[in-house]
Amino acid sequence: MNQTRHVSEISLVIAFVMVAALAVLASGCGGPKYDPNVTVDTGAIDFNAALSRKVLDYFTHRKLCDVGYEKDQEYGNVLKITSKGVKKGNSDRPEVLFEYREFCKELGVAPVSIEQNPVVVLKVKYVSSHDKLVSLTGSNTTDDYSIKGAERTAKIANEGWTYLVFDLSDDINQDMYQVFRLNFEQIAVKNGETLLISEMRFVTVDKAADYEVPDVYEVFERTAGNDILNILTFNIQTEAGNNAPFAIRAALFRSFIEEHIPDIAGLQEVTAQWRKWLNSFVFNDSYDSFGAERTEGSEANTIYYRKDKFDLLDSGTFWLSPTPDMAGSRFSNSSYVRICSWGLFKDKVTGTEYVYYNTHLDINGDKEKAEGNALRAEQMAIIVRHAQQFSGKAIFVGGDFNTLRTKSKDGTHDAIQLVEGTLSTTDSDGNECRLTLKDTRLNAPVTVDKNHTATLAKYYDKSYSKYEPTREPIDYVFYTEGLFEPLTYETFLLAEGSYQASDHLAVFTTFKVING
Repeated sequence: MNQTRHVSEISLVIAFVMVAALAVLASGCGGPKYDPNVTVDTGAIDFNAALSRKVLDYFTHRKLCDVGYEKDQEYGNVLKITSKGVKKGNSDRPEVLFEYREFCKELGVAPVSIEQNPVVVLKVKYVSSHDKLVSLTGSNTTDDYSIKGAERTAKIANEGWTYLVFDLSDDINQDMYQVFRLNFEQIAVKNGETLLISEMRFVTVDKAADYEVPDVYEVFERTAGNDILNILTFNIQTEAGNNAPFAIRAALFRSFIEEHIPDIAGLQEVTAQWRKWLNSFVFNDSYDSFGAERTEGSEANTIYYRKDKFDLLDSGTFWLSPTPDMAGSRFSNSSYVRICSWGLFKDKVTGTEYVYYNTHLDINGDKEKAEGNALRAEQMAIIVRHAQQFSGKAIFVGGDFNTLRTKSKDGTHDAIQLVEGTLSTTDSDGNECRLTLKDTRLNAPVTVDKNHTATLAKYYDKSYSKYEPTREPIDYVFYTEGLFEPLTYETFLLAEGSYQASDHLAVFTTFKVING
C-alpha cells in the first residue's frame, strides 16, 4: 500500500514538472539557451548576447514588475520589463535592481570604471506609447538602507528605439556602486505596460553627446516692434489632496506647454516629486529653472525660462518674514513658511532687462478675515521693498496671492494696493518704497469675462461652462506699464475625465515689448 502510494506520488511529481516545463515553453519565458561561447562586453552590454549568459538572474528585487525577454525583429532577444500589481499611480513605482558587478564577476571580467565612464546609456523602446520616464540610481548593495546616489531621470520622447542618458559624473560614490536601480515612473499608471531594453553602455561625458536627442522648440526670428513676451503663473498643487496620477497631471501640463510655449513660467507648490516631472517631462531642453525650497525637502516657487531667449543675470529666493534673508523664517501667525523667488533677465536680442517675482502668499484662514489679509499685506510689503533695487527696470510680480482683489465691504485689499502703488511701505531707514504695477486681467484687451474671473478649479465643472460667477481670482500677473503692453489674459482648467492637473487654473498672459 505504501509502495503504491509512493509510486503514485512520484508520478504526480513527474507530471507536474512536465506540465510546468510545457507552460514555460509555451509562455516563451524560459530564456535563450545558454551558450558559454558567447562573449559579453560589459562596457556596452548587448542584451541579445547577455541573455544567453543568464543576465536575467541578475535583475533582482523586482517590485511591481516582471522581468523576462522578448524576441525583437531588429535586435534579437531583448529585456522585457512589464508593470504588475500597480494600485496607486502616484506612489507605486515599478522597480528592478541590476546587480551589475555580480554579473561581471560571473563572467570573470572587471566591471567598467564608473569614475572614468560616468554616463549610463540605455537603448529602450516603450511598447504601447511614448513620453515616459525612467529613473536610474546607483547603490552599493541591494539593501534599501545602502548608500545611494542621486536619482537621474530621463524621458522616452520618441517612438521606436531610442537612447536614455543618465549622467553620474557629479556623483561622489560612483565606483562604489554594485547595482543600478531602475524605476519606471509613468509605467505606474496601470498594469501590463512594457519597456524593452536592447543595450546598456558606460561612456564618457563627451561621448554621451552622441546618444542625446535634443528636445527643443523652434526659435523664430524676432523684430523690433513685433516682439512678444509670454508669461505663465500656475499653482500646480502638491500631491497631497490630488488623487490624479502624476503621469496624467504631467501629461496635461506638457500638452499645455507645447501649445502655448511660455517664455517665463512661475510655478508654486513645486515639490521634489513635481520637480522631477517638470525637469524631465513637462519642460523640454529649451528651458532652464531656478528657485530654492522654502524649507529643505518642501515646496519651491520655481521659475522656468526660455534659455534660448534670455540670459539670467541674477536670481535668488527670500523669505516672507521679519528676517527675509534667514532661510526657513516666517511670521508668527503664518500658516506655513512662505518665500518669493526672483530672476533678473536680459533679452538676448533686444538687450531689455526685467525682473520677474514669483510668490505664494500665506493662506491664514478665510480670505475675508482681517488677520489673514493683514499678514499677506506684510508679506507683499517685503517684495515691494526688495524690488526697489530694480528701479527703472520692467518688473513683473506673479503668483498665488491667496488674496481677493476686493473686500466684502468694498475697496481693494492692502496686498493688491501695495503692488499697484496706492499704498506704500518703508524700509529700515524710513525711506518710502513703492511699486506702481498694473493688473494684466484688467488691462489686456483680450481677457476673461467678468463671470470667469475665478482661478480656483472648484468653481468650474470639467467643461469650464458651469461656474460660480461672483468669484474673484487669487492668482495674478502684474506688470510695469509703459515698458510692456498687455495683449491677452487667459485662464485654463487642465483636466481629463475625473482628473485635474491642479486645484488652480493656469493663468497665461502675453505682452508686446514696447522698447524692444
